[in-house]
Amino acid sequence: MTRASRGLRPGTVRDSLPGILIGLAAACLLGNGGDAHDRLNLEIKLTREQLVHNFDTIVFHNEFDSHVDQKLRKWVAPVRIYLDIRTGDPKLIRETVASHVAHLVDISGYDIELTDDPGAANTNVVFERENMLDTVKADYFPPSFDIRTVMQTNLCIGQYQSNAHFEIIKAVVVIPIDRVMARGRLKACVIEELTQVLGLPNDSDDVFPSVFNDHSPDIELTAQDILLVQLLFDSRLTAGMSRYRALELVQAILMEKGIDEFPVISTPEN
Repeated sequence: MTRASRGLRPGTVRDSLPGILIGLAAACLLGNGGDAHDRLNLEIKLTREQLVHNFDTIVFHNEFDSHVDQKLRKWVAPVRIYLDIRTGDPKLIRETVASHVAHLVDISGYDIELTDDPGAANTNVVFERENMLDTVKADYFPPSFDIRTVMQTNLCIGQYQSNAHFEIIKAVVVIPIDRVMARGRLKACVIEELTQVLGLPNDSDDVFPSVFNDHSPDIELTAQDILLVQLLFDSRLTAGMSRYRALELVQAILMEKGIDEFPVISTPEN
């Protein structure tokens, strides 16, 4: 990829069993004397410094190489999403995507809408059978992209492109619907991939709890994820801004919000 077209995330929803990673101070509490039906609660407080670090990790870093972006890549135009539904239940797919888009609009305040006009879209979400992915590749990816190899270890993928001004200009998400539905992961794929192509492309085991962590049990945006989205879409952070300045502003915004410690509660599935 060139610097003007960064964002391929072949690993944002992995085809593996979720585990639990605790890299922060946490209290593990069992209620009612450890009854077999009790659930394990992980109560985690993130410091402001940890939140800044996590924003840096998810927005500027890349899990697949050592490259660190030194400029902020961000949408400046309204996001218009077209659902390229080639197979699957259109009603279920539309409802799942529409629900998450409404959530993203609510938490970000950004102009994000579904469109029925592919010509008006700058983000395409493709739903196709796994055995037809070569057709998806031909329609949306360069010949050098090995979609088969990528999909051997990933349920779904997302990619965005940015221009010379570090403005994100288009994105594509690919969801092999038969494989995803067989694992009950449609909602997880939609939530993670559509959120990441907004400009939060990285996955990291250091960021927990989060859908941006391949070993986290979370499939919905966590409180931390919501905060990271809100920070990215704060109007004071602009496309092309230096990484150093963006992280300074994130620190200042958190201070402005009075966040010294940010309580997060995650309840993994038993």
